[in-house]
Amino acid sequence: MAGFIDYLSTMGYLLLIADSYAVYVIFRLIRGAALQKEMGVVPLVSGIASLGLALSMSIAWPLPGPFNFIFGDPFMILSVLLIAAGAELLCFGDLKYIEGLAVPAGLIAILYGLVIGIDALDPIYVYGMFILEGLAGAGAGAAVNTKSKALLWTALILLVLATALLAVVCVETSFGHVTDFAKYYP
Repeated sequence: MAGFIDYLSTMGYLLLIADSYAVYVIFRLIRGAALQKEMGVVPLVSGIASLGLALSMSIAWPLPGPFNFIFGDPFMILSVLLIAAGAELLCFGDLKYIEGLAVPAGLIAILYGLVIGIDALDPIYVYGMFILEGLAGAGAGAAVNTKSKALLWTALILLVLATALLAVVCVETSFGHVTDFAKYYP
């Protein structure tokens, strides 16, 4: 009998890698560096891997309740955003069009964060992580295109806070899910 695959932790770590890399890129932009085509590899690869997991979770993850779509859907949208950002960087060396995806994706992440918070589906830091990820994503999309130092710093601070909360979520799920699902078989 097959064992349980912890999609949440794996997708969380992929997003943690992408977020950490985004912090690095935004910090470089603040310091005056230009975007480069090679910068697209990390978001593209992490986005493709995360999209595969998110699709699987949304379609077939056999856990009860709303958790399939509460986590699978936003991760699917964030994965598409990562793929788009990676592809745009690799093809064009800039992020001219990403704002058109980043702002709606950020708003959707905020919406799911509110659903988690209002319905008390998970600990409060998961709610905060979704809200901060949404604000950071929407803000980063706008900041990268305007090149405004104030917007870049705001996006960077939001992204650092979101990344810190995401790290807490990832560590907690890594330890908690091993215990929770030790005897679980779909």
